[in-house]
Amino acid sequence: MRFRRRLGVAPLGPSRATAALAAVAAATLLAACSSGSSSSSTGSGTTSTSSAQAAAQTTIGVDLTYNSTAFWAAYINYETQYAQQLHVHLLGPLLAAANASLQNTQIENLVNEGAKAIIVNPETATSLGPAISYAAAHHVQLVSVDTIVGVGKVYMVVRASNTNYGLDACAYVSSKVKSGYVLDLEGDLTSSNGADRTNAFDSCMAANDPGVHILKDPTVWTEATAVTDAQNAVNAYGSQLKAIYSQWSSPDTGILPLLKSKGLTGKVLVVSDDGVPFEMCDIGNGSLDASQSQPANLYAYWALKYALDAANGVKLSPGQPGGGAPTLQMVSYAGDTNLGDPIVAPFVTKASQTLTVSPVDGLPGTVTTTPVSDSQLWGNVYGSAHGGDCSSSAA
Repeated sequence: MRFRRRLGVAPLGPSRATAALAAVAAATLLAACSSGSSSSSTGSGTTSTSSAQAAAQTTIGVDLTYNSTAFWAAYINYETQYAQQLHVHLLGPLLAAANASLQNTQIENLVNEGAKAIIVNPETATSLGPAISYAAAHHVQLVSVDTIVGVGKVYMVVRASNTNYGLDACAYVSSKVKSGYVLDLEGDLTSSNGADRTNAFDSCMAANDPGVHILKDPTVWTEATAVTDAQNAVNAYGSQLKAIYSQWSSPDTGILPLLKSKGLTGKVLVVSDDGVPFEMCDIGNGSLDASQSQPANLYAYWALKYALDAANGVKLSPGQPGGGAPTLQMVSYAGDTNLGDPIVAPFVTKASQTLTVSPVDGLPGTVTTTPVSDSQLWGNVYGSAHGGDCSSSAA
């Protein structure tokens, strides 16, 4: 069992925002090395400084759907670090536990408690209507992290392209598998992430790998369901099961031992998403074939930066420089369009590869992977700060 502790790490990110993040990282390291804190210091000077800092802080609310995965545990740690450097007072994170009604109520409470802007990871792309309306009536804007919003207007969507996630997984699988069965452990198909990954993977596989039969198992992001589905597929299809695409990283902790116990390690390809340290470890040792490195550090940093912009009335528009993407773009879902910063997420394999597919849905036809040895990958940064990618502390 891999532990999922919330541990801090000096941040570093693979994007055009590296310089800004490096400055924050340096300040974070200095703060971490300090032997004291304002609460334990004495003297009028410290009290005055603390009061001035508190007065200068901007209150930002945070409401997340989960904190139970390695990715979201890392995200929360990055967010806490960056909040200190950006002079943000965080309300939360509140956790909705996959309850859309509770999340709407929590956001209303954050508005009432004085949040000037709110960062939210929506339960689904279309579940935030009441909260968006309530916040707008009180002149508070939302920043959606990791999920497109398709029911109202938010200030910014901070999210990588999940259609690219599905395409990348397809490019890898279709380059190596030409027959048999491939198991797609789908996320929540009512969420934009689960829907985008699934639709892109399915359409790309149909166009590029028509001889393969796709086993489509919806999991609603439930780890136990995914592992059980994988076990059922292994038992039913045996050597005819050629690959597993897990749309998030948590099921890896059950799937990889399962394949090892059946003598199928290296015989059944496994591709997952997130880029957490244990995936970097597993890619390095050959038990996992590939993973999308969803950058927890950039999500946390730019969500906070855009929340500050929203609180301060900054007007942003498409075509302006993005934080994780070359430019800000309009992103659409379920008939609604919002401004987004589509962060570039690396697709990680043991060694760099160039994969070619027949393009679908306007996606690129060439995928170039990032080697797992790349020290700039956030999972490697996080892992190296805690004893290595394969250590329990990093997980």
